[in-house]
Order: sequence, then C-alpha cells, then structure tokens
Amino acid sequence: MKDKYVTIGPKDFIDGPYIKCPKCGKNTFGILMICANHYVRRCNECFYPPPDDLSCLFDLPKLNKRIIYIDQFAISNMMKFLNPETKAYQKGQVLPFWGELFERLDSLCKLQLLICPDSEFQREESLLAPYFIKLKRMYELLSHGISFFDYSTIKRFQVHRDFEVWVSKGKKSHPEINVNMITHGNLNAWQDKLIISVNISSSQDIIDSIRSAREKSTEQLSSAFKIWQTQKEETFKIWYEEEMGTLAKVVIDIYTNYLKKYSLISYGCMPLVLDEILPPPWVITINCMHDILKENGISENKERWKMIGDYLRSDSFKNILFVKIGCMLWAAVRRRVALGGKKEPPNAGLVTDIEMISTLLPYCDAMFVDNECRSLLMEKPLCDEIDYGTRVFSLSCKEEFLKYLDSIRESASREHLNRIKEVYGNDWDKAYTTIYRDK
Repeated sequence: MKDKYVTIGPKDFIDGPYIKCPKCGKNTFGILMICANHYVRRCNECFYPPPDDLSCLFDLPKLNKRIIYIDQFAISNMMKFLNPETKAYQKGQVLPFWGELFERLDSLCKLQLLICPDSEFQREESLLAPYFIKLKRMYELLSHGISFFDYSTIKRFQVHRDFEVWVSKGKKSHPEINVNMITHGNLNAWQDKLIISVNISSSQDIIDSIRSAREKSTEQLSSAFKIWQTQKEETFKIWYEEEMGTLAKVVIDIYTNYLKKYSLISYGCMPLVLDEILPPPWVITINCMHDILKENGISENKERWKMIGDYLRSDSFKNILFVKIGCMLWAAVRRRVALGGKKEPPNAGLVTDIEMISTLLPYCDAMFVDNECRSLLMEKPLCDEIDYGTRVFSLSCKEEFLKYLDSIRESASREHLNRIKEVYGNDWDKAYTTIYRDK
C-alpha cells in the first residue's frame, strides 16, 4: 500500500467570508484565525499583511453566553434523530422535538449566544452505549471544547473553601466559586470554526469498572428501597437529616477503608491493584483538610480528626452546595417511595442524575433533565431551598424550553448578528443537521 500524503499550504488556513484585499484589490481577503476576542484577516492571493503587521487584527466585543447543560438522554435522542445508522431512526421512533432542539442549540452556539459544556457524566454514560463515538460527536459539537471539571474536583473546591472559612471561624473569606473556575476553556471566547477532537478508545477494564459500579449502586438502592417503603410516618426533615448523617459517615468510612487496604498492600498481604492503591476523591479531600489544619497550627493528628469530624456534622458542611442539593434530592426520593409515589426501586441512572444536578446546577443558566428529576426539583421545599436562578426543563415542558431558547435568539442585538456575519459568513447559524451523513 502506497503512503498517502496531504499537502497543506498557507491558503488552507484562510477561509471566508472574503472581502476586497487592501493590497491586491481582489476579493480574496479572508479570515486567517478567530481568537477569543479578536480575529485576523489575510489575503489568500498576495498573503497581505505580513505576520508582524497587526493592522488587520480586528477586535471583537465581549460575550456573555448562557450556560445550558443538556442531560445525556437528550444528547442520545438528538443523535438518534440525526443518525441514519440507529435503529430508532430507521423505525421512525424518535420524536421530531429532538430535531427541533438540536437545530436551536446548534444555531445558538454558532451565534455565540450560548454554550453547552460537556461533562464527565456524559462521557461515562456514552462509554456504556453502542454509539460512543457518535454520542461524543454530539456533545462535543455543542460544547465546542468547553468541559466542566470532573465532579469530584468541583466538590473538593467547595469543601476546601468552606473548610478554610470554618477553621478561621469566619475571619477568612473567599469569593464564591463561579462557572469560570470549574470549566476547561474560555466560556465567553469567540469560537473558531474548527473543532479538533481525538478519539482515544477506552480500555475494556474502564468500561467494566463503570458498569460494575452502576450495578453495585442499583443493588444497594434496591435494598434501601424496601426500607424506605416502611417509613410512612417519617417527615422530610428526618429523611434530609438522615441523608446528611449518612454522607458524613460514608466520608469517614471511605477514608478508613482506604487506609486499611493501603496498609495491607504495603505489607504484601493484598495484591497490588491500581484501583485499590489510588486514593478515592474523598481521601484526597480529607488529606487537603488535614493540610489546612496544619497550616493553622493544629499539629496533633487526634485533634485534627476531631475537628474534621466536627466539621462534617456542622451546619457549614450541610450548606455546601452539592451537599445540600444532593441530600434534598435523595430525601425527596425517599418521600415518594414512602408515600407510594414511586413503585420501582431507583436505579444507577438516578444516582448519576442526582450527582450531576447537585454538582452542576448552581453554575448553569438552564438545564434540560428528565421528567423525574425536574419534578423532584419542583417539589416543596426543594424549589425554595435550592433555587439558584437556574431554569430547569424536561420533556414535560419541552415547548417551554424551545420558547426559552427562542428568547435567547431574540435578545441578540442587530450589531451582534452583523458581527457574526462579518466573522463567520451569512449562513453560519444554519444547524449542522447532516453531522452523521457527511464523511
């Protein structure tokens, strides 16, 4: 087989829209690059201007994009609607709504009005599906390289900041964590036309590990479900406090179990297994808490552990965003089970959804989630206690979500839309509905 070569020249980096070149007069003065807050033109005939000439660098206005999180089930359905290879497409089983949703989201992303950051949750759930690469193509198109940090890192940031304030007894303060602090990439950058993505296959061990963890969660929830069904006389407050107490206990148990395994491996009493030797996220968080206490002059290990235990039972810890949201959601699930509103045990999918919502909801302008999660968030006291200004939508109010997206488009000024045409061309906002047909 002969080697294949691709020849790339300077012209390949210059694209439309083209205008008249100031030097040669031809209509070949195109876009060389689009950067975060400016773009650069160059002629693809005479190559004016030279690289050191900044006269053709044009500033772009600041952006304030809406942050919208799209749950995995919606990513999957949009992919199925557009992908002729899927059985759902071939059988005509996908709602037209998913096509409408994709067109609006893709168009608004191209208009630089919103961004849909991808997440670890989407990546892990996609790995378990038969169309991983196709799903990845969908969420990367809408995220354009913007990704939320993994959820354990976001949690650690929240605990770290809150713990420092708690240790100082309020003398130390931190600005609130904002979405720019927990995302990779520049949320409000003007986007390049190209998305460069690398498909690296994950090992079967990783996929099996994710699947095994989900199966374990389902088994644990099935056992808990039977207990919850008997708690008909309990109150939401009791369930909520129990969830808080359980979380604190789980954190300590994770740490002590890790130390036991680490010691056994160190002394050769257990085989060296990578998953067993790498510290779980909560172990890293607890170690950070020890470091904070040492920095504050607490040298005695016993005293540090007492303070960490006190903190995990404190109101300060209970009011951390992910703790409060997560525990309230699980308390709401338990209430439904006890009152007979939920007939089947929760599954691993709900565990993932609650983890995602509790971690990401405060940092989004809007979320599109499944009906069950939205209805939980709409219940009292959740709708009052965990209202961070995030609009939450689902299939039960799908038309309302489309109207919300339309309102974002309508909010764009004429000046902004003209700059889009100047930089990207007249038809740039047309949705990429042939994403799975183009080769």
